[in-house]
Amino acid sequence: MAGDRVGKQRSSLGRFARSFAKAVGGIALMLREPNARIHVAALLTVAAFAFLGDLPPADWSVLVLTVGLVLALETLNTALEGYVDLAAPGRNDMAARAKDAGAGAVLIAAVASVVVAALVFIPRFDAVLAGLGAAWLENRAVVLAYAAVTLGLLLSGILYRDKWPS
Repeated sequence: MAGDRVGKQRSSLGRFARSFAKAVGGIALMLREPNARIHVAALLTVAAFAFLGDLPPADWSVLVLTVGLVLALETLNTALEGYVDLAAPGRNDMAARAKDAGAGAVLIAAVASVVVAALVFIPRFDAVLAGLGAAWLENRAVVLAYAAVTLGLLLSGILYRDKWPS
């Protein structure tokens, strides 16, 4: 009896690990999308500003929730587009409407997150600039590397409109 429970627990943990790995694979799939790379560049910018502006935990929480919502909707939109392409290959008006609606959901969340970021950061703009200046003086290489990665993601999302290879 005890051996059965241990076997079931291991089996359960294995299923959980495989499920988790598949979910991470879904996130990786979403990150191949051009718009997702733009969202990640925005995430990195918001995280840097929040860190440099020394935000209180409540403001971090709001920012994390809004960015998380955008990325979650982008992931769902990627899944929807894949399913629609599978169900209706070629040009189909209903399929196009479904894809447009999914993209619209992401856009609504993205615009709302920009408004939230503005509400959080505009009153602290001086603190963010001071933090950026201090970071620049302390470690220019880190600031430049962070900026290069963020800019690279942004430009790849804007200029390279194809999906990244898997």
